[in-house]
Amino acid sequence: MGSVSVSFSCSWRGVAVEEAGRSAMNYIQYFLIFSFLSIAVLGQNGPAPVIIGESKLNSAAITDGNVTSAIPIPLKRSSEQETIARAGENLRSSDVGKRVGAAKLLGKYRSSLSSHLLIGALDDSSPLVRRAVMVSLAEHASYGFVVYERPLVEKIYSKLADSDVEVRREVSTMIPRLISGMMRSGMEIVEINGRKVYRSIPATMRPDLFQITQNAFLDQDAIVRQNILKYYSYLRVPLTVSTLEKLLMDQDIGVLLAALSRVTSNASQPSIVNQVKKLSVHKEKGIRLKVVSVARDANRYNPGYRSILREMTGDLDHEVLSMAAVELARFGERVPTEVGEKIKVFLLGVDGMTTQVTTILYAISALGVDGVGVYRALTEHSSSQMRSISWQRYIILSEGWNDSSLWMPGLTDRDKKVRNAVLNSVRGRTDSLNEGELSKLVESQYADVRIFAAQCLLNANMEAVGSLGFDLLIDEDTIVRSTTIRALSTRKVPGWIMVLTRSLLDSDYVIQRAAMDGLLEDREKGIPALIQYIIKNPQTRISNLASNELRKIGVQL
Repeated sequence: MGSVSVSFSCSWRGVAVEEAGRSAMNYIQYFLIFSFLSIAVLGQNGPAPVIIGESKLNSAAITDGNVTSAIPIPLKRSSEQETIARAGENLRSSDVGKRVGAAKLLGKYRSSLSSHLLIGALDDSSPLVRRAVMVSLAEHASYGFVVYERPLVEKIYSKLADSDVEVRREVSTMIPRLISGMMRSGMEIVEINGRKVYRSIPATMRPDLFQITQNAFLDQDAIVRQNILKYYSYLRVPLTVSTLEKLLMDQDIGVLLAALSRVTSNASQPSIVNQVKKLSVHKEKGIRLKVVSVARDANRYNPGYRSILREMTGDLDHEVLSMAAVELARFGERVPTEVGEKIKVFLLGVDGMTTQVTTILYAISALGVDGVGVYRALTEHSSSQMRSISWQRYIILSEGWNDSSLWMPGLTDRDKKVRNAVLNSVRGRTDSLNEGELSKLVESQYADVRIFAAQCLLNANMEAVGSLGFDLLIDEDTIVRSTTIRALSTRKVPGWIMVLTRSLLDSDYVIQRAAMDGLLEDREKGIPALIQYIIKNPQTRISNLASNELRKIGVQL
């Protein structure tokens, strides 16, 4: 073998191999490469370890024949425990920057030790450190590492009263995760009639934390106030009337919306009704829409809320007006016709189906006769979803299934969903259609309508069945033809046996099957005709199937 010189250099991110010469490597080279790769890979395990100092490499020369290698030897990396311990030391440093860095670093290590160190730093004199601590604790929680020890949780929650607004904000966002550890119920042993029994202890909040919570409702920061109201149900802390009054006068829109969501807790109080009334004319449309829903839900607590809704039917915004009007209608109140016209104008002008629009659209039914006119107008809306709902409601409210002139126009709609809405509303409800009405259905450009026409043959007068049924038999759509075959066999129109036996020769299996089923239902004429077909065409698929069906009913060929 010729002489080969190979040198290796190793870092914590991988192994680089430089090869010189043209001879093949011997087994020592393979061994060395495998060893270095293993070291590199193992060195990358663990949660972001910290390297102590600079990486210094020592070399050891290994010589085996004509091979010389330089082996890098990395220094030992610090363990997770060592990194956390060092961060703990830095938390006690006089350097604020070091303490902030340590707090941020501990957020990457989710362990009990990290959490304890972070919580211990919550009283740091620097708000920057306390902010970093809360961010790291929140990071722990977001990854599922939640602190449950009640004293520790209470310590975190106490920072809802911190002097730094960012700290208070962070605590307020963590309320759902904190409450489970802070408000846990327990058990106690009590003696009753000389016997020791276990009794549950309801979840309670420490008195000082209770007061902190009460104060937080009126925190100087709007985000804190929003979060406290948002997570109110978690806290199990009463929202006093005086506090709610102040919140309903808040200058922040987010706080107002959140406060309105908490009105039901004190909805019966006249002062609260008065504040809600003031908000019913608020400049922000979103606030007024929220007032409508609040007044609807709180109506059972105080009649004053219904008065608020009546006044809001005069709102300049037609959406607000519409919402107030339909809620009144749901309570059984008569809504003036001119208000119904404004609702129609509003709905005709909307582009799509928002939550508010959907609510209004379905509630129009409560307008009674006026609602029928609104729905009829909306059957020409640009939105297919709006048209579908409107057709359904219109036919039901007007009992339109009794008059084909009311629902037939819906079957010319370009959207199949709309046509289906109409068909589903009248299917099974229509009286026998005359020949002229059926003819319109038969001539439709839409297969679903022609299928409906074929279904109508089951109830149509015999003359109409005879004159139009055969037109449907030559329809281009398979379902139309098969539905027609079944209708003709059921009605036993003149010549139906010939129609069905010829249909057995159709190239479409669906048609064959419909014809077979129709013949099987008639023992006197249908089955003999089917047997004659089988005798003449014994090898066809439909003949085999028909033979099996005949045997099931005791007919032997």
